[in-house]
Amino acid sequence: MSTTMSASALASAFSKAVEAVNAHDAKAFAATYAADAVVHDPLYPQPLKGRDAIEQDMVELLRAFPDARFTVGPLLQDGETVAGEFTLQGTHLGPLAAPDGEIAATGNAIENAGAVFSKFNADGEVIEERRYYDPSDLIAQIQPAG
Repeated sequence: MSTTMSASALASAFSKAVEAVNAHDAKAFAATYAADAVVHDPLYPQPLKGRDAIEQDMVELLRAFPDARFTVGPLLQDGETVAGEFTLQGTHLGPLAAPDGEIAATGNAIENAGAVFSKFNADGEVIEERRYYDPSDLIAQIQPAG
């Protein structure tokens, strides 16, 4: 039996993921996703499938931006889906895996805006997520000057 979570429960579940990222805890972040969750991210040609892949994605982000911080604007809810705008800020202090190969740390500060749509199950876990941001803007910000 599927039960729809209340708006406040969904907002709380969404916030838990953001808090885990801002605490730089990839494992806690991944724990907010169902074991078989699917995440569509524009940085990857194929969706991330499963909690382990989602955790590895966050490990890679935190390796590249160890001071990463997400801020999230107002959330919108439709059924089991929560949508929100976000801004990622950080400093490129570690290698970043990119479609054309790894980009070595440059020390450049980044600020990248986007949106995320997360669909939750009755247990408060993300079962499907779609992330919208411009990877080319992020990569342009970390490219060495010159």
